Amino acid sequence: MPTPDGVLWDREPHTEAKHRLYRLYLQAWFPILLRTFPRGVTYAEGFAGPGEYTGGDPGSPLIALRTALLAQPGPNKDRPAYFIMVEKNRRRLEHLRHVLTRELGDLRSEALLRRGLVIDLRSGDCEDILPDLLARHRAHTRPLLVVLDTFGSAVSFSLLRHVAASQGAEVIVTIQPQHFARFASDPNHFGDRVFGPTVWRDVQTRPSHEKADYIRTRYRRTVQEAGFRYVLDFELADEKNNLLYLVYGTNHRTGVVKMKDAMWSVDPISGIGYRDPRDPRQQMLPFDLAADTAPLRRLLLEHLTGLPTYRATVGELHEFTLLGTIYKATHTTAAVASLMADKKLRNVTGGRLTAASTVEPTGIEPLF
Repeated sequence: MPTPDGVLWDREPHTEAKHRLYRLYLQAWFPILLRTFPRGVTYAEGFAGPGEYTGGDPGSPLIALRTALLAQPGPNKDRPAYFIMVEKNRRRLEHLRHVLTRELGDLRSEALLRRGLVIDLRSGDCEDILPDLLARHRAHTRPLLVVLDTFGSAVSFSLLRHVAASQGAEVIVTIQPQHFARFASDPNHFGDRVFGPTVWRDVQTRPSHEKADYIRTRYRRTVQEAGFRYVLDFELADEKNNLLYLVYGTNHRTGVVKMKDAMWSVDPISGIGYRDPRDPRQQMLPFDLAADTAPLRRLLLEHLTGLPTYRATVGELHEFTLLGTIYKATHTTAAVASLMADKKLRNVTGGRLTAASTVEPTGIEPLF
């Protein structure tokens, strides 16, 4: 998506899908963490935008604020929700201030704290301002979600590492691989700042059809090297194969579970679905609670045949599904049962299929 010039712009279908995903995730994030942590929570955006679109649809700052206020339990003056918003364009920041004033009525700090809110809006470059704001508000002392939703150019490795230094931190980054694949030969390309220690310029030597996947793989590694233990990445795709690549990093397995739950609960949007960047053979998957598990069945078979013993427990396959595919762990049992019905897998331990059951592909002798 090209960077808009004006204060407001039209909301793209990809953006609508992304915002529905954010809302569903935050509906789990705010109540769980406000219930658990006595210091409250922090939600931060490095590219906050004007807060709404030309048609009046809410932007992500407003979505996050409304979701926090509706949470049960919600924020209060003893356990507040901090909202830190950075936007480089001053006119957009002032529009965001207007949107929040319209929503809340009074942005004075005393009035906000009575509602359990701390809101800090700043104009400037995210790379320069956000780390200082996080430190000023002692964000490292409470759960932190940072949304770095650029127009595809991602952020520096040093900023990612700064966020990841807080063990309670999570991050969502958007990136467009073509920003890096096209001009990798430029010695001054900003990609060196984005990828940090991860080698990425080798993309120049890859065939054209492999460049995007190469960049995605390298960026996944970058997020892990920044300090996030678990990385979930996926693409929002349309029928013309236009893609928006989202990367989610966390140090908590539960975060991955809740993000997957949100992904598979998004209401359908015409022409928009998911693609799994770790599965180059996968076509676009529609948002659907009754997920098509055919790609997962193939991935499970490939995973098993890549193991030395060709065997794994169903519980181990749940973990592979959760952390290595776009599917939820709960999709695993149905996929395994289907493979068994098709005589492609067998239950080595016998009896009812449980998490402890060991399965293996049929027609393949284990190495040992």
